[in-house]
Parts: sequence; structure tokens; C-alpha cells
Amino acid sequence: MKHWFNEGESGFVMFGGAHILSLFFIFLVVLVMYVFRSRLSDVSYIKKILLTGLVLSEVTYHYWAVYNEMWTEELYLPLQLCSLNILLCIVLVITENKKLFAFVYLFGFTGALQGLLTPELYQEPWHFRFLQYFLAHGLIVWTAMYYAIVRSFRISWSRFFISFIWLNVYAGCVFIVNVMLNANYMFLMRKPGNASLMDFLGPYPWYILVLEGVAFCLSLIVFLPIKKKTTMNKNQDHPPIEA
Repeated sequence: MKHWFNEGESGFVMFGGAHILSLFFIFLVVLVMYVFRSRLSDVSYIKKILLTGLVLSEVTYHYWAVYNEMWTEELYLPLQLCSLNILLCIVLVITENKKLFAFVYLFGFTGALQGLLTPELYQEPWHFRFLQYFLAHGLIVWTAMYYAIVRSFRISWSRFFISFIWLNVYAGCVFIVNVMLNANYMFLMRKPGNASLMDFLGPYPWYILVLEGVAFCLSLIVFLPIKKKTTMNKNQDHPPIEA
């Protein structure tokens, strides 16, 4: 148990057996949500499961870092996009705020997918950090999919662009924190050490601009299936204003 909860050793293999199995499990849960979406809409305890999982994943992550004397403000503040979205998912499950859902779905979902496919992870399979990493990112995906598939939350074009503006405002604030702490949250100062999508986007700082375009395209792709439909009244000369 002590070895399982320690700092861990380098042993993660991208797209190795454990990685693929973890991705399959996360996808399987989403598939179950889709197939049984009508029945699940009346199941009240799903929100409790999501909320409990989100809180435990975040609390145990920080406890693990403190326990192994690794926690520093340069590395463990919840400023990475996925860390932020775990906190936002908690608030979303509690409040069911549709404006908050837009941000979580557009950027939490797409960010978590990128994190799942190219993890910033070094610990060997089934170590605590390995399990916590995939569970935390999986919970972001499941929360976004629960509200998109089961609860049928929708996003308007105006909310799509407003959410993208908020993403850039947040990135600007994180950049200031990075400068103050000599940190690299959201990888705004340099690329991650392991292989990732950013390796194909050019050198610093140009990869940030390209990443901006990639983020916009990915969020647009996932937005279109749940775009809120506008209805025109025959007596109206313009569409209704959407929230």
C-alpha cells in the first residue's frame, strides 16, 4: 500500500494495454449513458455519484501530493484547464447552471479528451496517480456527457462565443500567475515534457496561437451536435434572443 501511494516510478506507456483499457472503460460508460439515456433521466443518484467522484478525486490528489511532500504552488494550484473544470463540474452538478455547462462541455470535455489521449503522466499502471488521473479526466467527460446526452442541455451560438471569450480571459489571468510564480499552468510558458498535440504546433510562443485555433475548431465540432435550435415565429422579423 505504501508503494502504491508513494510518488511513483516512471512506467507509463502511451497507448499501452493499461492506457487503452482505461480509455475503453471511459468510453463504455458514455455508451451506456447514450443507450439508456431515457431511463437514466429519472435516476436521481447519478448526480450524487458524479459529485462524490469529483470531490474525492480532487481531494485525494492534493492529499497524495502533500503526503509525498511534492505539493508546491508552482505545480499544484488548480489552474490547469482540467483542474479548473473539475471544480466547475462540482458547481455544475450542484447548481445545474446551463451557462456553466457550456464552458464545461466545450472546454472541459475537449480538454479532458486531449488529456486522456496524451496524458501528462509518468506513474506506472494502477499506481494511485494513474488511477486518479484517468478517473478525474473520465469524470469530466461523464459529467459533460450526462448533461448533454441524458439531461439534453443545449448551447446557443451566443453562449458558444461568450464561453470562448471567457476561456481567453482565464488564460490571460493564468499567464500572469505563471509569470509571478515561474510556473507553467495551461502550458502557456513552454510545452509539456511528454509527447502531446503541442509537439506538432510549432515552437514557443507560436504554438499557443495555433492551439487557440485548434481549441476553437474542437469546441465547434462538439458544439454542433448539441446546438440550441432557434425557432422563428411567423409574426416575428427576427429570431428570439437566447440565453
